[in-house]
Amino acid sequence: MYYFIVNKTSGNGRSVKVWSEIEKILQRKEVEYSVVLSENKIELYEFITDLRQSNETVDGVIALGGDGTIHEIINHLLGMKVPFTVLPTGSGNDFARARGITKNYEQEIDKILKKEHQKIDLLKVGDKHCMTVVGIGFDGKVAKEANELKLKKWLGGLAYLIIIFKVLICYKPTYTKLMLNQEERIIEKVWLIAIANHPYYGGGMKICPQATSDDGKLDICIIHSLPKWRLLFLLAAVFKGKHVDMSGVEYLQVESIEVETNEPLYVTADGEIMGQTPTAVTVNKNALHVLS
Repeated sequence: MYYFIVNKTSGNGRSVKVWSEIEKILQRKEVEYSVVLSENKIELYEFITDLRQSNETVDGVIALGGDGTIHEIINHLLGMKVPFTVLPTGSGNDFARARGITKNYEQEIDKILKKEHQKIDLLKVGDKHCMTVVGIGFDGKVAKEANELKLKKWLGGLAYLIIIFKVLICYKPTYTKLMLNQEERIIEKVWLIAIANHPYYGGGMKICPQATSDDGKLDICIIHSLPKWRLLFLLAAVFKGKHVDMSGVEYLQVESIEVETNEPLYVTADGEIMGQTPTAVTVNKNALHVLS
């Protein structure tokens, strides 16, 4: 049995429209499935709790939504040997982008039906887990503004570009103390710290191009000590992952990081607000089964 979770609010209702298309594909292929149309986090929790207690064989849990939907689901699926994947219908879709999942839904259903799956790492921040990227500082502020932007549902990735310019006007870099694998490092004038399990965030920004979810490592990109005009040019290069060797960028791999700042900065995971600094991020190796 395949279980589909449809976030009715994702992508301005796009998930519901896509589901009608997918349901026809499933019926044509005579696939045994069940679906829950979810409007809130409580319904998601109740559905996965029922699934956890069920004796039925679960061939896969498939979400129709964006990265925020995924974030909620994977935090409830932890500890279950249930393969998971997504059919992207959100505004950012960075997990799907990293995994090569397209909007050719018939093709993606065929891949799901092959029942091939693998284990991947997750990032652990506080008591939550993250699939894609933890953002701290400038990018955390951008994510917070994006979540509050009513037009995000219609603008998609363009929303992030608009907000980047808005936040850049007033944002100031921060004095930061890091613990990288228990070794202390002080960096002044830090604009942002991205801690990645997959390469993309912010609707297609390839912030950590070398990140993979099966190596037991955190890929970390630190951008610091730049004037605003240079930061703007650098951020433009991020979309193609061409920023890594530019001045003001440090790129490294570790297994754990702790971040303290001289003033609280927003921390986001999968584009969702997690809180503020200080914070710590570690790797939970082979934590989740995904359909590949």
